[in-house]
Formats: sequence, C-alpha cells, structure tokens
Amino acid sequence: MQRRAATELELDRVLALVASFARSEAGRSLIRHVDALPTPGEGVLSARLTIEVQAMLAEKGTLSFAGLDDAAPWLDPAAPPPQSIEELMALLALARRVASVRRTLLALPGELELLHDLGERLPDTQGLVGWASARLGRDGRIPDSASPQLASLRRQSARARHEILQRLEVIRRSSAGAVTDAPPTLRRDRYCLPVRRAARSEVRGLVLSSSGSGATLYVEPYDIVELNNDLADAVAREQEEVQRILGEVASAFASRREELAAAAGVLARLDAAQAKALFGRIVEGHVAVPGEASELILVNARHPLLDERLRLLRREVLGEPEDRAAHPAVPLDFRLPEGVRTLLISGPNAGGKTVVLKTVGLFVLMAFSGIPLPADPGTGIPAFDALETHIGDEQDVGADLSTFSGTMSAFAGILATADPGTLVILDELGAGTDPLEGAALGFAVLEELTVRGALTIASTHLASIAMNASAATGMENAAMEFDEGAGRPTYRLHIGRPGRSHGLEIAASVGVPLAVIARAQELLGGQHLELEHWLKRLERLEGELLDHKSRLARRERELEDRHRALAAQREKLSAQRARLREELDAERETLRRRARMQLDAVLAEIERAEKERRHLGRKRREQLRAQAAALGAPERRQPEAGPPGLQPGDTVRVGLLGGTGAVRQVRGSRVEVSVGDKRLWVDAGDVARVALGVTAPEARQVRVDVDVDESIPGEIHLRGMDVESAREELERYLDRAFAAGKAEVRIVHGHGTGRLRAMVREVCSTHPAVRSFSHPPQARGGTGATEVRLKGIEDG
Repeated sequence: MQRRAATELELDRVLALVASFARSEAGRSLIRHVDALPTPGEGVLSARLTIEVQAMLAEKGTLSFAGLDDAAPWLDPAAPPPQSIEELMALLALARRVASVRRTLLALPGELELLHDLGERLPDTQGLVGWASARLGRDGRIPDSASPQLASLRRQSARARHEILQRLEVIRRSSAGAVTDAPPTLRRDRYCLPVRRAARSEVRGLVLSSSGSGATLYVEPYDIVELNNDLADAVAREQEEVQRILGEVASAFASRREELAAAAGVLARLDAAQAKALFGRIVEGHVAVPGEASELILVNARHPLLDERLRLLRREVLGEPEDRAAHPAVPLDFRLPEGVRTLLISGPNAGGKTVVLKTVGLFVLMAFSGIPLPADPGTGIPAFDALETHIGDEQDVGADLSTFSGTMSAFAGILATADPGTLVILDELGAGTDPLEGAALGFAVLEELTVRGALTIASTHLASIAMNASAATGMENAAMEFDEGAGRPTYRLHIGRPGRSHGLEIAASVGVPLAVIARAQELLGGQHLELEHWLKRLERLEGELLDHKSRLARRERELEDRHRALAAQREKLSAQRARLREELDAERETLRRRARMQLDAVLAEIERAEKERRHLGRKRREQLRAQAAALGAPERRQPEAGPPGLQPGDTVRVGLLGGTGAVRQVRGSRVEVSVGDKRLWVDAGDVARVALGVTAPEARQVRVDVDVDESIPGEIHLRGMDVESAREELERYLDRAFAAGKAEVRIVHGHGTGRLRAMVREVCSTHPAVRSFSHPPQARGGTGATEVRLKGIEDG
C-alpha cells in the first residue's frame, strides 16, 4: 500500500481517534505509524493480540504504563548516562512498571498465548527495583540507609548543626539588644545572626551580607566559625558520597539499558493494543482476523468518522466543529455475489458512493492493524497482499499534470502490480475527459483488473460503463438508493442493478428553472429517456420484490418461532413425563422396601414371641396387625369377607392369635372381638365362626413383658429430614410414647414445602395410638408443629 491510499482513506484521522486511548506517547506513536499495509501474517498477529487484550481487560482491568515516556530519553544508546536523581527515578519507575506488567501477563490464563509470550520477553527487573529502591527514595532524596558512610556523615552534620544553633542561641541571649527578633539563618551556606547595623560592635564576627535596606547585617560570630567549617566539610563529604551512590545506580541502569529499551518497546506495543481494545468498547466493535474469511463481508458497518458514538471524541481529538450538522451514519451491508470480482457503484451525487468505497478500504486497513471494526459479528476480511486506491483529484500543477493525466498515471501504476491478492478502489471512473472516451477507458480498466483476478470496487456516473458491466462476466452493478418522494439520497447500497444519477431531479430541487430542466430533457434524446424509464421501472420492481421477500422472511421467522415453541413444549412435556415416571418408580420402590422391612419386623416379633412363649398384649397385637395389613405387600388387596351373617355375640376363632372370643360389633370388614378381658379390632377375614357345642382349641397362653422407657421426651423434631426417614422416626416415637404412657406429645416439622406436615397428618390419622391431633396456636408454633393426644393402654 502506498502512503497515498492511507491518506485518501483518511486512515490518519481514525488512527488519531484510536491513539487517544493510549496511556503513553510511545503507544500513541506506535498506533499512528502506519505507512504500509501490514502483511497478512502481521495483520493476524495484531488482530489476535487485540482479542487477547480484550479478554485481559475483562478479567484484570486496564494496565498502567506510567513512567514509560519519562524514561524514554535515557534509553537511546546515543544518550548520555543519567546524572540527576530525577533522571534515575524515571528509570526506576520504568523498571517498576516492567516488573508489574510482567507479573500480570504471566498470571493470565494459558490460552492467552501472545500476552504470555510478551510477558516472557519482558526482563525480570524485580531485583534491580529492590536494589535501586534502597538507594533512591520515593521523595527524591538518597535515604540514609543507602550506605553506612552516608548515614555517618549525615549524623555528623546533624550534630554540627545542633551545636551551632545552641551556640548562636547563647550569643543571641547575651546580645539581645543587638540582635533582631528573627531567628538564626543561613548566608553563603553558613549559619549567622541578624544584627542591627547600629549595634554591630556588640557582636564580634564576620559580616556575610546585609538586608536590602542595609539596616540588618548578617554576622557569623567568631565563636562558631570553626563549627561552620566543620559543618561545611561534613556536608561536602556527604555530597561526595551521594554522587558516588548516584553514579553506582546510574552504572547499574546503564548496564541494563538494552534490556530496558526492549522492555519499553514491549510496553509500547501493549499500550497500543490496549488502546485498540478500549476503542473497540466505545464503538462496540468486532475484531476481524485477516484471512479467517474467504470473502469481503461487512455487516452493519459504520464509518468511524460518521459514527454518532464518536462525535464527542472527534470534536476533542480532530477539532470537529460543534455546529457541524449531524448526519447519522447509515450502516453498510456489503457482500459480493458469488463469482463476482468487480463491483461498479452508480447513483446520484452526494449519494454515498465515495463513503462506501472509503468504508470498505478503511475497514481493511483497520483489520490489518488489529483495530476493532464498528460492525456486527459476521464481518470478515480476506488476506489481501496489497491495497491500491484512486480517490479524489490527481491534478498537480508543479508536475504539469492535469486531473485526467494524473488519473491515468495512477491507473498505470495500479495495473502494473495488480493481481488476485490486490484490493483496488477507484472513485469517479471515466471522469475528467470526454464522456465517450472516459467510459471506454474506464470499462477497459475494469475489464483488465477483472481478468487479473483483483478485487475491484469502483464508482461512476457514466451509464455506458454500468451497461457494459451488466453484461460482463465477473462484474456486477450496485446502486445508491434515492428517495424520489423526499428528493434526497438514502445512502443505502443495493447490489444487482445500476443506479441513476438523478441529476435533473437534484437540479430542480435546488432551484434550477423548470424551463432549463425541460430543455435538458429534450437534449438528452429519446434513447437516454428510455434508459431512465427502464431503470426507474427496475427500481420499482426491485422494491416490490424486496418488500415481498421481507414479508416472506417475516412469515418464515414466525413459522420457525412457532415450530421452535412447539418443539420446546413437546420436549418439556416429554421431560415431565419421564420425570414423573422416575418419581413414581422411585416412590414405589421406596414403599416396597419400607413395607418389606416393616413386615419382616412384625413377623420377626411374632415369631420371637412364639419361640419365647411370650403373650403379645392386645394393643401390641392390634398394632402389629395394622402395620402388617397396611404395609405387608406392595400391591394393596381387598379385605377378605368374613363368615356370612356375623353378628354381635357370635363366638369366633381369631386366626392370628389362635384363640376364641366373642364378637362385640361389626363395622364393614372390621370386627371387634373380646378375648378374655381384652378387646381388639381385626379383619373379618381373620376370624372364623365356632359352631355351638364345638370346643375350640385351647388358646396358647403367651406372656408378654413390655419394657417401658419412661424417659421418652415429650417432643420430636423432624425438620431437615426427608419424608421417608421422618415417617419411620415418627412411627417409632409414637409407639414408644404410647408404651411409656404419654398422654400428649408434640411433633415439630416446620413449614418448608409442606411435605413433612402432610406426612405427619397421614401418620396421625392412621396410627392406632393416636386419639386426636391438631396444630397449636401461633405462639406455640402454629402450622409448623402438631400436638398429638394419645390413647391410654386401657383404651385398647
């Protein structure tokens, strides 16, 4: 790329905007220095570095580059070594910055490879910083700790000053009438007293100077002359030691000047990359890596010099006038049809043709420089090897070049090097000479560039070039839209048809007399008017087609949205069915395991009682039967019908206990039977009527000893437990509380989701030991607790 291309595309103005985000002059200079199109490899590295810096900013925040500019003068190999403490402090600040940035880069995630590489290229200056910091104080002084000799000399100086001031105070008191009210002072770096001229003889010593009025003399008393000499000697030796330390620090930095200069270059590069990333934040930019796209695509591209978001920045950096009319940038969508290498844009004056050309060329330069493009994702830039432009007037009076001669000279240079890796941008093709010759030359140039495979984007006002392009292989026309109703351009690009210049309409809109417009139409002739008629009809048909296409696209989107919604609903229902199926299976398995465990426990207790010949009490037998009946099998069975016509007073044999008793009452499938002095409820299917006169088998006498745990608490807490674990714990608790003779207990289950509360209600409703239950008042827990009243053992 020649420097001309960057100038014609106004790259320098855009770079100035980007450079304003840099923290150092070195970074700003690096951004502004673009004289040639970087190679594709350099463009890829720049773009990827910007992408990594964007990631770093999101995680770590911005980097500081303070001190980089202050140290720059001493990094030049030809520069003299630094002498003053200020110069050395600047170098120390740079070394600190290098160490800080190095730590930050090396701590970044491993996928940020370029930043890691830059961090490894920075020298480790931490040791130099620690050593130099001990000799250069942050206040700009050499600290006492810089060397033992310096500390000793400063102590000597301090003692000498103290003794001098004490002596002067004694003299001052003894000569109070001769000395002014002012304290002892320094003249010629020696301590002295301000003495009234009229009382000069009262203070013996050397006159060092006098006040401006001459009324006061500054006298060094003879008594402190030697002390002042000692102080001056100590101060001189202190300065010699300070200079020695400064020279030592200067030598240390000089020995690492080359390393620090290289580090400053790395910091400048990082500053430039960070500035590009910060610019991208403002414009919501997209970093296009050159070569990742095989074709040139711009999506909602906005020219930085027209982007409304940068107006204040342009005013500050470029001095854009405040009263400049605001023309919101119309986003540009650009993509060549398949097989097209040359695009010819036509349309009205001031319709935006040149802006399109400059936007395309500028975006290529920005992408190769790693600058985020003010465009949407989907934007892509191919890997061009060269960029050639011809925009504007080539007239050069000094070189004896007319506008047309300059244009032809530029075309000759472009044609000499154009190849498939070249992007060519040409404005106002065919202008500057006779329209017929200009059109012929212009189309011939386009034809040659197309044959060579260069990607060419050109603009023209000549309809004959556009007509030839319509029929040429590898070429396509594009038009800048014009709103005939409003009489002004819309700045939108339409690819696929040539545009009309609308010269007569624009002339009429600015006040050219209608008679002149009419005469111009006559002079144009029928052929031109017919062409205008067909182009106008083509525009109308294209508009109708685009409108129809837009409606179809909208309906297609609606159908796709409905399809996605239905698919999501089906997926949701399917997931719900699967989840419910899993929950039911899990619940069934849990109930089955629980039923089996409790049934095994009941059978084991009955078997144990039989082996030990223990008698199970009526209440316990009823509890065991209730548990076995409720949980003995995973599938619930209908109660078996008892003997037909069972009436109170009938003698029956109870199958489970093997004894006989009398029926007291019958309620559906349940029968209350008196066995001895006990009563119990059993299923009707578990009893058999004993015929009168038939002696029932003697019931086995079983003795049951019940160990009662009288320490059962009056309250149980179930919060935090799952439903099944809480159910088992609650049932055991109620059994033990009943056996211990508790009349009332309290169950704390909390509010939560309500599942524990529902389980407690279910257990209390079916448990044989429960007389009644209810929630207490709010002051005692409300619905977060349940108070249960238990039956007495004698109630069984």
